[in-house]
Amino acid sequence: MYLNKSEIVGSDKPIFFNKEEGQFTYDELIYADEDPNTYQHVGFVTLYIGDKQMFEKIYQKGE
Repeated sequence: MYLNKSEIVGSDKPIFFNKEEGQFTYDELIYADEDPNTYQHVGFVTLYIGDKQMFEKIYQKGE
């Protein structure tokens, strides 16, 4: 799910321009048949759809 900037303003989660190793979007977790409940929301990744900047939640394995 893509989010507008107004939907993430005020969040305590960082914005990443590129995902780091071990970080996944929700769709990637589902596609890999992973249990999203074992992952934590760690931030947002920036992407562009046309010329519009959007954001997507990224997850990382919980400890």
